[in-house]
Formats: sequence, C-alpha cells, structure tokens
Amino acid sequence: MKDFEVDILNRFDELIIDEPTNTYTFIGGCNDLDDVKTRVVFSLCRPIGKGLEKKDANRLLVKFNKYFKTNLSRNDMLLMYRELCYQSKLDEFRVFVQRGFPMNELSWNNP
Repeated sequence: MKDFEVDILNRFDELIIDEPTNTYTFIGGCNDLDDVKTRVVFSLCRPIGKGLEKKDANRLLVKFNKYFKTNLSRNDMLLMYRELCYQSKLDEFRVFVQRGFPMNELSWNNP
C-alpha cells in the first residue's frame, strides 16, 4: 500500500486508492498480491481513462505508472477498460497485468 501511495484500507475491505476522488476497490476475497493488483488496475481504468477530470486522472496515472513501472496513457487505460474490465474477463485481465500490460495485444478495432 505504501509503494502505491494508497490512502486507506477500511474495515469493509475497501482499498481507498485516492481519497480526494473517492476512487476505491473492494479487495475482500483476494488471495494474493496479484489479485489485489488486478483489482486496483480494474478499478483505475475507467476513472483514469474517462471518468475523472484531466488533472486528477493524470495525477493517478503518474502514480499508476510509477508503481507498475510502465508508461501507459489515458487512452491505454480506456482501451483496457473497453476490452478487459468485465467480471467475466477477470482471470484474463489478471494474466494481462502479470505480463506487464502488453498493449499491442489490444486494439480499438476489435469487435
């Protein structure tokens, strides 16, 4: 949590990723750190990609890129949201995160 600069872990198993924007994820039922990372990425794709004001989105994106040692853009986050952020694809998304976000495998043109 310290490495990702998470604000709060509350008694409801919610990881408050960013208190000013009320961006959080539920981590109850996570079995390991990879599960937590997947939930964090899952919960950040939409707000960074399209939900937050540019200033807040960019601030969270900097935090995200620093932690995951990536250089993803807001469009990358939106593409992950569009292609992978579904409960039915959670296992696939976990593997995608573990493999270091191979964005070349995603396409805006996928049906």
